[in-house]
Amino acid sequence: MADGDIGGLSATEAAARRLRQDIIAGDLPPSMRLRLRELVERYGIGTTPLREALSRLVAEGFVLVESQRGFSVLPVSREHLLDVTSTRQVVECDALRLAIEHGDTAWEDQIVTSLTLLKREVQRREPLSATWQDSYEVKHHDFHRALIAACPLLALRDFCDELYVQTTRYRRVLKAALTDWSRAIEVHEDLAEATLSRDPVIALAAMRRHIGSTAEVVAPALFGQAKA
Repeated sequence: MADGDIGGLSATEAAARRLRQDIIAGDLPPSMRLRLRELVERYGIGTTPLREALSRLVAEGFVLVESQRGFSVLPVSREHLLDVTSTRQVVECDALRLAIEHGDTAWEDQIVTSLTLLKREVQRREPLSATWQDSYEVKHHDFHRALIAACPLLALRDFCDELYVQTTRYRRVLKAALTDWSRAIEVHEDLAEATLSRDPVIALAAMRRHIGSTAEVVAPALFGQAKA
């Protein structure tokens, strides 16, 4: 392992990963000032890789930089949440349409498997546990990735990933996975069934509803009762 590498990652990659995880989880809350000295103490990583990691996260849309104030966590806003949601409804539905056109039986099996793992995770839920929330988000993200895995446009799938993570951050900022658990399994089963039916009209409508549901719950909780 080369000097400056941490667990097979460069120090910059390791710093970016840990910062990103803590921002998404809400452990580094929105608008928090990111002072290098405090980050060095928190992560045990040097100032140079941390500065490079922060610059990377600026480009990814998680961190802001101001010439006189330094780095800070990107604030949350109703406008940003709705923008991300609407963009997801466009690009993820487009990716799903292409996946339906190009998907084979292996793609269908991947959807079924990811749904099974997600349902199992929901059934063992501990909504107030950060560890469980992390595990749930992995399974939920895997399910969404499986739905569009047959989309032949890698850049489009990557963009869907980026937008998914931005949406996840809004849920996690509340320190709770805000979900109607009584219907969580049913909603995901319906989305999987609609996709596997290969009917793009039904499947895309189901996807749009599912993506929009996060803003419908999170926007009032974070920003008051204004209609999302």
